[in-house]
Amino acid sequence: MRRPTVVVVGDALLDVDVSGDASRLAPDSPVPVIDHVIESARPGGAALAAALTAAEHVDVTLVTALGDDPSSQRLRELLPRGVALLELPLRGELARKVRVRAGGQSLARLDYGAGVAIDGSCGDPVRAALANADAVLVSDYGRGVAAAAR
Repeated sequence: MRRPTVVVVGDALLDVDVSGDASRLAPDSPVPVIDHVIESARPGGAALAAALTAAEHVDVTLVTALGDDPSSQRLRELLPRGVALLELPLRGELARKVRVRAGGQSLARLDYGAGVAIDGSCGDPVRAALANADAVLVSDYGRGVAAAAR
């Protein structure tokens, strides 16, 4: 019996958590000082949907826009082996969401990158993947991939 195939189409993000302890305030302003910092990154957006779907023992193809920037490269490294990647070109830098946390509490979120998929960039491999999929999951964050993959 063949495994089901799912195509995830949408805007990938890079999620980063910066976590530590906050036991004192900065002397120059009343803000917490984060000590013992640990940084961890994971797929976000459509890439998270693809990673979670792959964990369910199905064949997953992620259709998303990635570029040559460090966030795009890091996301490629973080995708699990069970996710096949069909890349559309990205104009700009991949969105990176950095959450600063202390004691399990979110203190701030820093957003970097405003890259968007280049319009009209969908090719034959994407069309074939969509035509042969048992299911298509769309994860649209308004960065153009869903429109480009029509």
